[in-house]
Amino acid sequence: MTAVPDIPRLYTALAECLATLLYARQLTPRYSARRSTVNSLIWMAGLAVFMQLTGSVPLVLWLPCMVAAIGSMYLFLWRTCETTPLEAGYYCARAFILAELAASVEWQLHCALWPQRTGRDPLAVLLLVLVYGVLLTAVYWMEKRRSTQPAKLHISPLGMLTAVIMAITVFAVSNLSFVNNNEATMSIRYIRTLVDLAGVLILTVQHEQLRESALHSELTAMDDVLRRQYEQYRQSKENIKLINRRYHELKVQIATIRAERDQAKQDAALAAMESDIRRYEAENKTGNPVLDTLLTAKSLYCQQHGINMTCVADGKLLDFLSTGEICTIVGTALDNATESVAAEPDPEKKLIRVAIYAQNGFVMLRFENYCAQPVELGPDGLPLRSAHGGYDLKSVRAAAEAHGGTLTLHWENEWFTLRVLLPQKNEL
Repeated sequence: MTAVPDIPRLYTALAECLATLLYARQLTPRYSARRSTVNSLIWMAGLAVFMQLTGSVPLVLWLPCMVAAIGSMYLFLWRTCETTPLEAGYYCARAFILAELAASVEWQLHCALWPQRTGRDPLAVLLLVLVYGVLLTAVYWMEKRRSTQPAKLHISPLGMLTAVIMAITVFAVSNLSFVNNNEATMSIRYIRTLVDLAGVLILTVQHEQLRESALHSELTAMDDVLRRQYEQYRQSKENIKLINRRYHELKVQIATIRAERDQAKQDAALAAMESDIRRYEAENKTGNPVLDTLLTAKSLYCQQHGINMTCVADGKLLDFLSTGEICTIVGTALDNATESVAAEPDPEKKLIRVAIYAQNGFVMLRFENYCAQPVELGPDGLPLRSAHGGYDLKSVRAAAEAHGGTLTLHWENEWFTLRVLLPQKNEL
């Protein structure tokens, strides 16, 4: 069969650069947009020069040169993105096989249409732009659709190792024919393209499995939060009934004693008893029984742990929410706030403020607590550390978004603020 020319090294370098940048967009940049652009241009120029200079090396040096090129892709992802070494290795493997596929498809079409033209021919360059543009844009569109999902992948050592082994296997199989033959034919090109396509599909399937696993983990965690909050609500409701019954009995006893005996010391003792009772009478009357129960339980907890919680709430505004949704939003927000201020050594700074009110056709649920340490938010708008939630706050956001609402977090002047904004429902 007729031999076809090899893929120009600059074509391969361009494919590797574009594929790496495509997956870098899925990660959080480490630097500003301007610096990231400069770093990308410098790296792309360096890789292009390296690939061009090593285009005619002997076969024994060809593999080390490819390893060096892949290493530069890995270092670029690791050093320019907020990523772990495992994540950088995982995305580097995907980018390399995608680049191999793009370069193989483009050059195969080039050889089928005009095998005598060089890579510098205007028509060849136009074909390069069209093939790389269509293929990489399609992959970018699919990756972007996946990135809108709330799940964040956690690449394990096994996941990264699996992706790397698959990439090495695909690369070895696709280039095996080139090692055994001095000249590449169209049939060999077909084999290489099919193997690279299979590699991209295999790595995509692995990525989908990892994403489904991450989604399942988050949904399980959110379900656990909801179940815990609902069980707390049920237990608190029963406890409050018992406490109120006991309060009533004590008040009757006090009234009876006061009617029978009128000595000054006894009155002082009775007054102290009444004061203690009032200190534990934390039942809130907001107009919503579920909210009343939650706030009462949290108020009792705060009193027992020296936390000062103030609340101004119109519970009737939450009548359109289910019991589980109120437990998730209010219960989780207060749990995170109490957990944060509980570690505060100064009793005067153990402060929590709660407000639920109507605002311009919306229902605002605002939870504030003193927090001396800054709370760093991740790209998803949730805290990076566990001081104010994590999966818990994802359940709050999911409950808000189910009603067309939003969750926003903010730290300023040693105060952490959680806001849930919901469209107000008008009862007919």
